Amino acid sequence: MKLKIILLLLCMPLLANAGAVSQLGTGDPLKLVYQEMLYQYQVGLELHQQYDFKQPIDVMQCKNQHGYIQTRARSMVGTANQVEEEIRSDVIDAAWFALNCSRCGSAVDSCDAVPEKLEFIKSLLEAKQKAKNLQQ
Repeated sequence: MKLKIILLLLCMPLLANAGAVSQLGTGDPLKLVYQEMLYQYQVGLELHQQYDFKQPIDVMQCKNQHGYIQTRARSMVGTANQVEEEIRSDVIDAAWFALNCSRCGSAVDSCDAVPEKLEFIKSLLEAKQKAKNLQQ
């Protein structure tokens, strides 16, 4: 009985922080989302050049060879959920655009909105850095 209580007490700090760390790494969630969005955008462009998603066999091959990319993209959306509340919904929206861009079977124009969303995230990062510099 004592052993169970001791183990429970030892695990409490781990359980309290269970959702605080992203699968993308540690650090500023906004920066992690930006970096992953860049990756997802580049991969999406490459996939649209490599495959013809109008052909079911190409969609299947893409999913078999690049399925892990969607796992990373979903993790990016989860990380976007960890940014400050006042910008959270806009960042999540931007992350979904990047996820759709790199999704096997998505439309060719699904990547069109991502550069604008990347600029938006970059401006948030720059504003955050300016505010941090002013505090110092």
